[in-house]
Amino acid sequence: MKELILASASPRRKEILDSLGVLFSVKISNFDESSITEKDPVKRCILTARGKAESLFKALPQNEASQKLILAADTLVFAENTAFPNEKIIFGKPKNEKEAEMMLKSHSGSLHYVVSAICLLDCKTGQINEKHSVSKVFFKKLSDKEISAYLKTDEWKDAAGAYKIQGKASFFIEKIEGSYTGIVGLPVRELYEILNKTEFRIL
Repeated sequence: MKELILASASPRRKEILDSLGVLFSVKISNFDESSITEKDPVKRCILTARGKAESLFKALPQNEASQKLILAADTLVFAENTAFPNEKIIFGKPKNEKEAEMMLKSHSGSLHYVVSAICLLDCKTGQINEKHSVSKVFFKKLSDKEISAYLKTDEWKDAAGAYKIQGKASFFIEKIEGSYTGIVGLPVRELYEILNKTEFRIL
């Protein structure tokens, strides 16, 4: 059977695969995400996931690669730009607490979107299968006190959009429309569909 390699250091993605009983190993891709200049957040996310998979594939010793499948993923948070309707505001991972605070204030009382893309690369054939999910997240109105308290949890660190829905940010979520696991970072239904096209079985 094929071996699955997760090309991600994300604890959330590892937890999701573990919860599904999937056997996998982890190898970190050294793909330079800043090389993607695409402005559309959905296309950008898809290209980044593909870049991570292809980068790791090139780094693997060829004598080891034939029985392996590489799973890469990327997640982006974005919102509509009211000033420029044809553009989107992309929220990456905040560089510092001040940037995280600005993102949380932007989410407060409004809707934003979370796109998660996954790319599965068969190392034997070079075949790529890709899927993505786009979900809506509705935040309640946040007080300055709530934002300050959340920043002290440090959950915003290494989190696209400056929050983790599976953590204390769940207190602020009025509702979601779409894939919860996609918002966390690995859309499970889409994963099931692309793995089903291979020899790897998770059900």
